[in-house]
Amino acid sequence: MPEALSGISFVLALLFYGAASALFFLDVARSRTRLPSAADLAGLGAGPHHHHEPAARPSAVAAPASRHAPLLLGLGALGHATYVTLASFVARVCPVHSMHFMLSVASLFAIAVYLVARRRFRIDALGLLIGPLGLAFLLGTFFLGKPHAEPKLSPLFIAAHVMANLLGIALFLLAGASAALYLVQEKRLKQKRHVDRLGSLPPLDTLDRAVHRFLSAGFPLLTLGIVTGTYWAHRLEMGNTEEVMRAIFGYATWLLIALVLLLRAAAGWRGRRAAYGTIAGLACAAAVLVIYLVRPAAGLGG
Repeated sequence: MPEALSGISFVLALLFYGAASALFFLDVARSRTRLPSAADLAGLGAGPHHHHEPAARPSAVAAPASRHAPLLLGLGALGHATYVTLASFVARVCPVHSMHFMLSVASLFAIAVYLVARRRFRIDALGLLIGPLGLAFLLGTFFLGKPHAEPKLSPLFIAAHVMANLLGIALFLLAGASAALYLVQEKRLKQKRHVDRLGSLPPLDTLDRAVHRFLSAGFPLLTLGIVTGTYWAHRLEMGNTEEVMRAIFGYATWLLIALVLLLRAAAGWRGRRAAYGTIAGLACAAAVLVIYLVRPAAGLGG
């Protein structure tokens, strides 16, 4: 009976977390912000006899969090707590002695604090981080303590995991390229040097929108890759350095991209700061790829 109830609570928590994460993401993706124009930036290099209005500070008009998203997040946390409690008896694993159970409990505390404080401190957009983290830790706990460490996986599951990561990284590459062009164009406009000789680049606002759109398209794919990757979470408890580093850089990539999207919606972060954050996230994604490439090379060398 406890095993059946734990299975039901797991499925309900999975559905509620997934729905809440999707709603929070849609709210952030629909956010609208205003960036200083290229003329404003070009005016920074004008002489003392030229008087320009000061560049407007970026402002954000973020779509309010869906009324249903916090409710679904709370229901997911309730199912998560029920599952952790029942699963600890079924698997006979003490939560204090399991890293994944401890992370689940930590995520439940984070969700509780978020739900209490979100209206007072206007931190609704944080749901973009809280929801997927709860979902990932729920799945990490589910795959813990299974009787077979490496059961045969469905080809569809493996294909979904691999394709989600590859497509997500491809979109992040495009976002990183757009971010690099943004920094180049901004520097050219401020210094007003070699503008004609280097050819024309897209306007700053166009490049900034490209960064945001590529990140918005790639973030759900990376989230899917992170979530499906929790199937191998039990390897982290074996202390394998390669697995630990890959997990660290993978979660760092997801966190940096989520923060860029979150701060854009909540604090109006655009332009240079968003470009630097995007490039940092891309660097972490590149580190994950290097780890994947070094492993087979090391195997051949041995």
